[in-house]
This record gives sequence, structure tokens and C-alpha cells, in this order.
Amino acid sequence: MAGFLTADDVDFKAYMRDTDCKVRVRPARDFEFDLIEANKPRPPGYRAPSMFSSQLGRKLEFRPGEVTLWAGYSKHRKSTFTGQVMAELGHQGQRVLISSFEMDPWVTLNRMARQVTGLHSLSPDRVRQFMRWSDGKLWMFDHRGRISPEFMLAVLNYFAEEHKGTQAVIDSFQFVCASEESIDEQKQFMTDLVRVSQETGLHIHLLAHCRKPSDGSERNPPTKHDIRGTASLVDQASNIVTIWFDRERAAKLERHPSDEEWLAKPAAKITVEGQRNAPFEGRLDYWQCATSGRFTDERTTIVEAWDVERDEGLF
Repeated sequence: MAGFLTADDVDFKAYMRDTDCKVRVRPARDFEFDLIEANKPRPPGYRAPSMFSSQLGRKLEFRPGEVTLWAGYSKHRKSTFTGQVMAELGHQGQRVLISSFEMDPWVTLNRMARQVTGLHSLSPDRVRQFMRWSDGKLWMFDHRGRISPEFMLAVLNYFAEEHKGTQAVIDSFQFVCASEESIDEQKQFMTDLVRVSQETGLHIHLLAHCRKPSDGSERNPPTKHDIRGTASLVDQASNIVTIWFDRERAAKLERHPSDEEWLAKPAAKITVEGQRNAPFEGRLDYWQCATSGRFTDERTTIVEAWDVERDEGLF
């Protein structure tokens, strides 16, 4: 089943490192191997880790040693969407750590299990199947509430070194740097996060909130300029993605489930605001399956259980 990391079981102090920025002056020749590797042609069919079920996978890759910033208004399905991303990455052999400081791990896992199986509720047998599927794919940091930047960095170092982790989620930034006034702390944490990703090869996914518009309306998707906190979040992230869920549409359909006008409208908009190592920037429409919670490219997409037969013939 999915692994659990807790402060009681692991001495994370051993993985805490000096957070001061260190300048390393090295001769250019030291990087000869890296330069050769970077210029090797990709083998046919090669893809860096990405989503496989939707259009975003063709636009955005989650490469080792990078940080992706996911942002959106509160309760706009950031955790649900990124949970699906992590499940898809795990299904492709990535080793994923999820640190969610607002929810118990079982809540996150239940959402992901629904997305993987295409079901609304799972029988005990289905739960056991999902947990076997999660072996070697998913780890959960079992902690709720505030966490210090040093502790968070230690958890990432531990996961990378002891579990050979490749992808890690921090949900969310506000639980690590709680005060919007602590600009220096925020800048330092983002700098350290980038350093840890580069040193360990982890791709780190950082979730952050957007400021509520002055008029109180959330009818339009936010942009990177609406992200709460220091500008360093946007400046230092390799990828910036905003998530917007049409809550007006959801409210209308709750009252009138068969309203074709609202059903035809997308449930969410995912916007790639910037990428450092790829050209695409733009907005993508998504619908969400009411049964499984899975996001799809089209309203008519049939949601089925993933083919995971290679994992013990499940589902």
C-alpha cells in the first residue's frame, strides 16, 4: 500500500541541511558529461514524465530537478486536479510523495482511488486492489497543519535519498510560510526548494493560493500576477500553472442537472502561464466526471478504470 512518513518514525533532523546559498566556482570542463547528455537525441517515443490521459500531457512535462507552481483560488479543485496528475505519474513508474497539510491522507487517497478506478465508491476489495497498485508509487507525509521550511526541506531530502523519490507535492505553500508579510522567509524557502530539486533530481510541485479579486468575484481565471506571496514564487519556478473551477456552473447544475447550456461549458480551465524549458503557454478546457472526479478533455469522454493489468492483473 501507499507508504506513510511521520515525524515519529523518521529522524528528519539528519536530512536538514544548511539553507544558506553557497557559490560553487568550478571549471567549465566539469560539466562536459552533462552537456553531452543534454545534446543526445531523444529515443523514438521518449517523453519526460507527464499526464497520459489528457491534452496537458502533450503540453507540459515534469522533468527532474524542476519546480512546478500550481496556483488558484481557494476551493477551486487544485488538490483534486494535482492528485490526478500524481496518480498518472505513479502509474508510469514515478515515485510520488504527497504532503497535504489540510487533509488526512485517506481523504487524498480516496479521491485518487476514485480517479484511478472510475468509480464513485469502492468496495473493500477495490480498496485493497488500489492499495496494492499504489505499492512503490505513492507515499504520504502524515502531517496536518503548519510545518517549518527547514522540516519540509528535510522531508524532501529524506524521500529522495531513502525512497528514491522522483516527484513530490507540497500542498500548500501557505502551511510552510504562513505569513504573507514574511517576504524574506518566502524568498529563502523558494530558493532552497529550487536547490533541493536540482540536488536530488526531484520534480517538486508547489501549490499556492491566489488573491481573491477586489470585487469578490471568482468568475474569471486568475493569472500568475494574482498568486499570493513573494514574486520569487513565479520568478524561480520552472513552470507556472493556474487552476480555475467554474463554481457558478457547478451551482447551476446542482439545481438543474440536465441543463444542456451549462453542461456544454467546461468545468475547469487549466492555464500554463509559463514554462522555462518548453514553448507552450495557453489555456486548456476540462470537464469533470461527477462519478469518479476524473478530469477529461471532453464532456463525452468515457471514464473507465485504467489498464493496470501489469500490476498484478488488477481491475
